[in-house]
Amino acid sequence: MRSQASGYPAVFPTTFRFIVPCVLTAIVAFVLVAPASAASKPLFGREVIVDNQRITGEPSISIDGQDRIYVSTPYGFLTTASFVWRSTDHGMSFHLVPGNAPPVGKPLVTCAGGGDSGLAVDTKNRLYFVDLQGLTDVSNSVSSDQGANWLTTCNAANDTGVDRPWIAAFGDPQSGGALYQTVDEVEQCIGSCIPNLGEVGSNIVELTRSQDGVTFTPLPAQQIEPDGIVSAIKTDASGGVYISHTALVGTNGNIINGSDANGNSNAVVVVRFPNGYNETTAIPLNGQTLCQAQPTLCTTEVVYAGALDSSGNSTITVGQDFAPMTIDDAGNLYVTWAQAPVNTSTGQVSGSSQIYMAVSTNHGATWGPPVRVTAATPNLQTSLFPWIVAGDPGRVDIVWYGTPTLGSCPSQPCGSSAITAHWSVVMAQSLNAIVNGKPNSNPSFTTTEVSEVSNHYGSICTFGISCTTGGDRGLLDFISVTIGLKGEANVVWADAVNQDGGGTSAAIIGFNRQYSGPSLYAKVGQVNGTPPATGHAPGSPDAIYSANGEAVQASANLMLKQASVTMPDSQHYNFTINVQSFSTLAVSPTLGGTDAVWLMRWEVPDPNGAGHTYYAAMESDNGQAPTFFDGETTTLASGEGFFLTYPPTHAIQGSYTNTGNGGSITFTVPVADVGGNSNAVLYSLTGLAVTQSQSSSSNTIFNQIDATAPFDFTPK
Repeated sequence: MRSQASGYPAVFPTTFRFIVPCVLTAIVAFVLVAPASAASKPLFGREVIVDNQRITGEPSISIDGQDRIYVSTPYGFLTTASFVWRSTDHGMSFHLVPGNAPPVGKPLVTCAGGGDSGLAVDTKNRLYFVDLQGLTDVSNSVSSDQGANWLTTCNAANDTGVDRPWIAAFGDPQSGGALYQTVDEVEQCIGSCIPNLGEVGSNIVELTRSQDGVTFTPLPAQQIEPDGIVSAIKTDASGGVYISHTALVGTNGNIINGSDANGNSNAVVVVRFPNGYNETTAIPLNGQTLCQAQPTLCTTEVVYAGALDSSGNSTITVGQDFAPMTIDDAGNLYVTWAQAPVNTSTGQVSGSSQIYMAVSTNHGATWGPPVRVTAATPNLQTSLFPWIVAGDPGRVDIVWYGTPTLGSCPSQPCGSSAITAHWSVVMAQSLNAIVNGKPNSNPSFTTTEVSEVSNHYGSICTFGISCTTGGDRGLLDFISVTIGLKGEANVVWADAVNQDGGGTSAAIIGFNRQYSGPSLYAKVGQVNGTPPATGHAPGSPDAIYSANGEAVQASANLMLKQASVTMPDSQHYNFTINVQSFSTLAVSPTLGGTDAVWLMRWEVPDPNGAGHTYYAAMESDNGQAPTFFDGETTTLASGEGFFLTYPPTHAIQGSYTNTGNGGSITFTVPVADVGGNSNAVLYSLTGLAVTQSQSSSSNTIFNQIDATAPFDFTPK
């Protein structure tokens, strides 16, 4: 949640939590992971910025059978908006899906939302989207044309007091399959909804299903059992359904509640529906859990449970915030979570936070011992927000935020908001998590950094919506990884490499696709993608204005051919952007506005801070003579949300030409304008062509039309 002191209204309460400790850390260098040869570990290229303006976090990702990549994020309850982006060029660039209403980007057919959002795709390449309506209800949408048009319901939960929806598609929901949804119910639906439904805990996980993506049964949803927070829903090839969540579990293995008196959960739990779930009316619980009431329908299995003290308080905290789950092609299950010791008197974290994984090879009936994934990264003292994906049996990728820093524990709780650190996105890969058909108690992991530079500086709060006074929640609560068609990892995270002016960090969404190293599909062997670019990069073939249900082809002056950078001397950069044609600078209003900007943006890390995002640009308003400028991004808060903007801070020298081979822009940028360090490496340089309805001097929101692939530049 944005703090009022930062000048932002509190619009990021995307997940309700019982009180969970913050995990914050101290000043250190950037993350370094264990070395491994290039051939033996996954490698990632340059970071692609999914959206260069919208400040958000907590990204979900799905990839359909045509390698269309979809990313969604919440935007905050007060904005009532969440976003969906699409890449049709294999992750080279992203646009908001065509079914958005510019300039903010909220989908055309929508409900009040802006809370927890998520995605799924089915075997027919339909796209499903779920959004939370301010802890009141859940809206669901489905698109059969890649996000151009949507069918939507604003009442998929039929209750007030619900939280954290997750969805998963099995097969073709319109032909024998189903779309499953699980949520947490905060204010349970008892009495007036269904007599004797039964109250079995203060926070309870629920389940519904749909054949069309907008009609869900049963309503109200089927209650299952108490939980801390629901973390995932998955289906296997035979239609089995599995839900992971955190909980407080006693020594007898039974669920006591969602958490202890301090707000900590000690266990990771998976609910198994081996034959799927097809009920159309809710089964009354009468004080039991669903699996106690209907043992032939489901069972609850404890993946891992930590010890309780004599007062019934947990000696650890698990989840922080979620315990994500995945399933491989043979139906084996994998769960991952972050775990830290706590002071049982106060509930505060009192030691290092580590990432664990457990594996089941019998559809969740039993689980192997927990494996400490971060044993492969011994220098990381604090690791949070893991996410996991699997391919063939035993082949998994796990991503998380990690830092080598730990606060002073326990005399000074690890949650002190005064403590700061550099964080990076880290991935661990195992190809032998299963051996001889059984969970491997000692799998090997190779590790690599997904983000080239530290993505965040400062604290990361895991209080959920209670973070208003307890640290930085600008990244929200998780990152995501999914598997591509060749078994490569595709990762999305919150990138806060900018100066947000103080207070909560201002994150945008980064994406990276594995280009080399082992595939999660054994038959593929090694991933063979395009190596990362240096010095220059080509434009994307996907040059469109994506809005109002259409993808309008860009004019030639907005179609980027290439962007490049040189350094003629230690005091200047020369940037060049090539386009298809500059026979005119004018752009049609059908492309979102009559003002056009051709922009170069890049990131520079800061050893003592979050880093910087700089830019240089040429702007032509209504086709008139251009202006040239550079600067550093600023943040804009409005009633429509939060944005990074690119105002004309400094005037610079530039020119444009048009020849038979196309158009060219050149601008000369003084190093003093963009950080002053002539030795700085420029990361994720990206050329952009955008339109807008007002000039950049008014801190306007632009429409991305085209982009180049990102590239780096190292001064010689």
